[in-house]
Amino acid sequence: VQLLELVLTQPPAGARQRDRLLAHWLASAAGAGRRLPHALLPSVLDLATSDRALRAPTVAVLDARGTWLAAQRADWSWVAEVRRGVGGATDASTPAADDWARLPSAERVGALTRARLHDTDAGRALLESTWGADSAKDRRAHLETLRIGLGPADEPLLERALDDRAASVREVALDLLDGLPGSARAQRLAARLRPLVRATGLLKRGLEVALPDEPDEPDHAAVRDGLGDPPKGRSRRGWWLERLAAGAPLDVWTTVSGADPATTLARLSDDDALNGIRRAARIRRDSTWAAAFLQRGWDPDLVEALPRVQREDAVLAHLTATPTSGIRALGLVATPWSLAFSVGVLARLRSVKPAAPVVGGALPDLVDGLHPDSVGAVEQWLDDARDDPALSTHLRHLIQFHSVHRAITEAFT
Repeated sequence: VQLLELVLTQPPAGARQRDRLLAHWLASAAGAGRRLPHALLPSVLDLATSDRALRAPTVAVLDARGTWLAAQRADWSWVAEVRRGVGGATDASTPAADDWARLPSAERVGALTRARLHDTDAGRALLESTWGADSAKDRRAHLETLRIGLGPADEPLLERALDDRAASVREVALDLLDGLPGSARAQRLAARLRPLVRATGLLKRGLEVALPDEPDEPDHAAVRDGLGDPPKGRSRRGWWLERLAAGAPLDVWTTVSGADPATTLARLSDDDALNGIRRAARIRRDSTWAAAFLQRGWDPDLVEALPRVQREDAVLAHLTATPTSGIRALGLVATPWSLAFSVGVLARLRSVKPAAPVVGGALPDLVDGLHPDSVGAVEQWLDDARDDPALSTHLRHLIQFHSVHRAITEAFT
């Protein structure tokens, strides 16, 4: 109770970090089967009213009195709504087909999202059950939920969507199929792409890519697979090449080059081809191709395709090269961070002069991510930074946050 009072009334790391500590207290209390102290109910309910991320954790630690109190004020009505969702989480994850059909359009995307998270096949079955009766706007929105757990089993529905009368639905289907390199569409695009790529030079160490030819007659199959009119400002043939590269299996390129992805990319100079390959690597989260692209330059979208250790290395390298803007990349590494990454981040931040603006900008990520065993390095840094008031304040807040965070954990174990 004292720790919760401290977090609410005198947040150790400043008001900006209060909600993080409160979320940790709520989760720890729920895990230990504890309930919110009655005297602090109004304060926590008010904070959760302002911050939706705190609502479910708050409801998890409300007893009967807390639920009764929440019913007395209209702005706390979210408690009853969240409780209904929490109480029926398992059953509500995948509503029955009849219930799904009667849901208002505004609620369907949320229901589909929960269903896909719980059971991808069941979620897709719901989508298919009303596909013929749904509006184009709804079909497009529902199809977007297939991004959750996208897999080969979704291919038949996506192929069906390629023939949809609405262009917006067809575009989503094409976008999703780019993420399925084993699909029939991927093989159709590969058949169009292979004749355009050839190794050149005496030792076959060059790679040349030709642009697709414009057909003499309308090619409806090509248009169906995404080779239609280009966006404004793009050449038709260059756009087609990019779409072919984005949708075909990536091994088309290494098969022709006879080399690994990094070497293959080094031999390519066509921007349309490179843009398509980059898109394929990103959507499919192909770590080998993503790492090959990152050797050529920073791309935060590709960093997310890397496994954890490689991702940490890439972010540290970027932080070293561009510390001021590089702090934005810290959020690409899942928290809590490893000890090695935490120590590496602190070392690089400490080398920046002046450090206070950079540390201030990185503080939210440092609060969430730092490994507990790296706090000693922060304490040493604080000892050495007494002549810099702004930096000292940031470091002190960081130390205080982790001290209270650890105390909360220990209090419930």
